[in-house]
Amino acid sequence: MNANAILILLYRYCLQLFSPHFRQEFAGEMEDLFRERLMLAAAHGRLTLLMFFARELTGLLAGGIRQRVYAWRIRPLLAAQSGSGVAVLTEYGWLWRKFLQAVALVILVGLFLFLAYWIYILFFFSFERPPRVQGIALGDLNGDGQLDAYLAIAPDGEPYVHPDYLLFNEGDGRFRDSGQDFGEAPSFSAKLGDVNGDDWPDIVVGWHGAKAYRNYGGGAFKVHYSVGDYQEGTYRVYVALADLNRDGNLDVFGAGCCGGGIPGNGGMQQLFYPTSQAWLGNGAGTFSTTGQSLGQLGSQAVALADLNGDGNPDAFLANSSRMDASGNSQRGVPNTIWFNDGQGNFSDSGQRLGQMESTAVTLGDVNGDGFLDAVVGNRGPDEIWLNDGQGNFHDSGQRLGRGLTRSLFLADLDGDGDLDLVVGGETSAQMWLNNGNGRLSQGQKISYDQYEAIALGDVTGDGIDDIFVAGVESYQVWRGAGDGRFIPDARTVFTTP
Repeated sequence: MNANAILILLYRYCLQLFSPHFRQEFAGEMEDLFRERLMLAAAHGRLTLLMFFARELTGLLAGGIRQRVYAWRIRPLLAAQSGSGVAVLTEYGWLWRKFLQAVALVILVGLFLFLAYWIYILFFFSFERPPRVQGIALGDLNGDGQLDAYLAIAPDGEPYVHPDYLLFNEGDGRFRDSGQDFGEAPSFSAKLGDVNGDDWPDIVVGWHGAKAYRNYGGGAFKVHYSVGDYQEGTYRVYVALADLNRDGNLDVFGAGCCGGGIPGNGGMQQLFYPTSQAWLGNGAGTFSTTGQSLGQLGSQAVALADLNGDGNPDAFLANSSRMDASGNSQRGVPNTIWFNDGQGNFSDSGQRLGQMESTAVTLGDVNGDGFLDAVVGNRGPDEIWLNDGQGNFHDSGQRLGRGLTRSLFLADLDGDGDLDLVVGGETSAQMWLNNGNGRLSQGQKISYDQYEAIALGDVTGDGIDDIFVAGVESYQVWRGAGDGRFIPDARTVFTTP
């Protein structure tokens, strides 16, 4: 059932406020007229449709309740006239009318709140929401020395599918759509790296599993390799790349989220728990699973690096949820660290860090002691966890910002030699500047649309990191000034080949 059909049903429901005689004579004609005007309004966009629907139902409710009140008010007059021929309204009749008017007002307010709720559900929750850019991967994909952008797109509402975009940088931060078709499966993450040994960066995408698009040279992507699939409970995968078994080839680590269940035999629910795992590459674009399942927590991000000083890339998992034995999702679970033995086999470090719903993580030496620390983005204040050099982390005590964090980037934004932080939220990015000892203070804040994502990199070619913002129709470059500030270029619609 589409949105228009539901609106017509709501209109028909509100017609019940009118008397049976009125509905018998006029309801069909009113509904036909409403259908015609609804189609005209829908042709002019969602906002016009919403305004029309609110106006029509407001008039309909007012008319229906007014008719009921008039009927109640005239009943004593008719009774008085039929009994004595003289219409006399007593004090009690006046009080009765006021009571009925109050009841009508309560009904009207209740119906308004009911309709407001369904209008919100119809127009802002599930129907016709724009596709969301889940993440942006920057890299020189066509060999011209400029950072190109791959946009991983996963819609939130209707339409439920939308292709990813590859944007070529034409220099000085001007981008055009490559025009290439990357299918219509939802993409939740993307990373760039040469997985087949031909010296061209390929694109690895996390969706319900993981896949890699092969770069045939010059940024021409024609086929993809299947990296690996997941069980049914892991329906979102967030990928990271590293040489996990030290054979010189890039491998893929997939953080999985979030668990689910389906009806099984005998009416019992069959549960599928989320998991994270790794696939090892042979250098020719073929991958094999290690067969290892890393926990059963829903993870929305992973960062790979040597955390304990043994030379092997370990995994820091940002976890968001846990599924219990009844199939219910519990939010707010600890983050976990898995140590790599050098062959791509991981062991749980036993650390349980934080109790927030974590959504992003990035690694870097924040406090200048030579060890990689972790910045964790949450649904709530973000956290900084400091590494002792052996892979043991402790809470710095800092709490940064609030709201939902979707992405994190560490880089020297102000040229003082230490790592600063960019936090990408739902509708804005906040800069945090480092004092050199790992203490961060608020810097500039920039805004964008809730369906857009950001990436940090030198897209203008001047040697200074910029912030690249993109949705499914347009992009904007915020040029880095080198002192922690960013200056916006005009928003630009994608140019086609």
